[in-house]
Amino acid sequence: MTHESRFHILGPLEVTVGDRQVRVPAGRQRVLLASLLVDANEIVPVEELVERVWGRHRPRHARGALHTCLTRLRHTLDRGEPTASTMIRTTAAGYGIAAPPHHLDHLRFQELLRDARRAARRGDPAGESAALAEALSIWRGPPLADVPSESLHREVVPKLTEQWLRAVERSNALALALGRHGELIGELRALIRRHPFHERFWGQLMLALYRCGRQAEALQAYASVRERLRRELGVEPGRELRRLQLAILRDDPGLTARCSVPTGW
Repeated sequence: MTHESRFHILGPLEVTVGDRQVRVPAGRQRVLLASLLVDANEIVPVEELVERVWGRHRPRHARGALHTCLTRLRHTLDRGEPTASTMIRTTAAGYGIAAPPHHLDHLRFQELLRDARRAARRGDPAGESAALAEALSIWRGPPLADVPSESLHREVVPKLTEQWLRAVERSNALALALGRHGELIGELRALIRRHPFHERFWGQLMLALYRCGRQAEALQAYASVRERLRRELGVEPGRELRRLQLAILRDDPGLTARCSVPTGW
């Protein structure tokens, strides 16, 4: 019986066949596999792969070393599933890996984000919120957390992390618009511990606290982020956060009025 290989990069790199995990050796095989997966269904040029795998320690015969590394990776994948390595494509220009969305968490995440945007365009906040919740549930931690590649962590990981941040922001905004402010507070505090300078999370926390009748805590949250920004970065909170603080001080009725779902993203 043939089992499908599945790949996971939104967190530590993992390969599974059925319900079994395939061990990919630490080092260059992991980096090469990750380098192919982040650009799945495309041919990645040899020079780019060499940079990702070896960085500043480029071997003298780079193309041959890359071919050897790829051969070893094929053997590793085939130990998990005899036909798994057929997903890897070889051309004169470089190498690629063919993976449909249900085989690779990164592609599934992108697919669900597109579903969320379609729901936003048709005015379906519940559908958008559900798609975002499923997309975010795929993440298991910082992407490629155990892949030792300066190039990938410099050029790829920040883009993936930014997509995650935008999806979380949008999911929180929908939850606030739909009146779920109470259940957001704990999640927002956890997010702020991980991203202490992300002002939109602070603003969402302030608004959630205020709508729960916790005005003093909302103002204390503002004081906390202001003190942190001034002490560690030498800057004041941004205009959006300052306006929210003034609105809370004034008990602005607009803060608790039934709000419309935020526009598309």
